Amino acid sequence: MNASELAASLPLLGIPDRMVVAGGSAEFAVCVDEAEDSCWEIYYLERGQKNDLMRFSSEQQACCYLLGRLSYSQILAGLDWSN
Repeated sequence: MNASELAASLPLLGIPDRMVVAGGSAEFAVCVDEAEDSCWEIYYLERGQKNDLMRFSSEQQACCYLLGRLSYSQILAGLDWSN
């Protein structure tokens, strides 16, 4: 899975586009972005600060982790995918 595939799966989870930025960064969003050292990072960007930063050695690892995390949070929130 890469960043564009992750972005395409967000509507299926009921997650608004503005909440997650795959392959870049934006204020007040969860971001998946490549760092200068070729690692991939997941973080929440607020006021220019990377909060809850996690680093991964590949784009696939980062995107798969975030997809799982977002899916789990939607399950806990009671999202019903049966419709």
